[in-house]
Amino acid sequence: MKRRTTARRAHSSSRQTAVRQAAPQFRVRYSCPAELYDPKSYSHVVEVEGGRLLFVSGQVPVNAQRQLASREFREQVGRVYDNLETVLKSVGAGFQNVVKTTNFLTNISQAKVFREVRDARFAHLKTRPASTTIVITALVEPEFLLEIEVIAAVPAR
Repeated sequence: MKRRTTARRAHSSSRQTAVRQAAPQFRVRYSCPAELYDPKSYSHVVEVEGGRLLFVSGQVPVNAQRQLASREFREQVGRVYDNLETVLKSVGAGFQNVVKTTNFLTNISQAKVFREVRDARFAHLKTRPASTTIVITALVEPEFLLEIEVIAAVPAR
């Protein structure tokens, strides 16, 4: 089979004028379609335009020395949110910039406690990020009872 190669020219015509488009203004829009219920603790849709997306690895309940914060679930959730806040601050962001959370819990019976701590951490926000919570059988370390990863959006540099 013969391969066909095509040369690409930088400009297809010497008469062609360059059109410079301004970068879109940074905007984040949270919405809930009218056909769905309106959740109070998260948003169904978050749209980001003209910014940078930050993908934060899943955070677990350990301190800077990688020691388990506590075996108590509520304290583990608090430590994970502390870790998320530290990571976000390190790149000039905060919880107000989070557009999506993915929460991994090892025990569904702890969902109520998880929501209480999450809602307290996001209480100052006018809008809540999109969110998915998944119950799994275990995490990489058996004493970890949850892990949370987030996506945040900040203005372009």
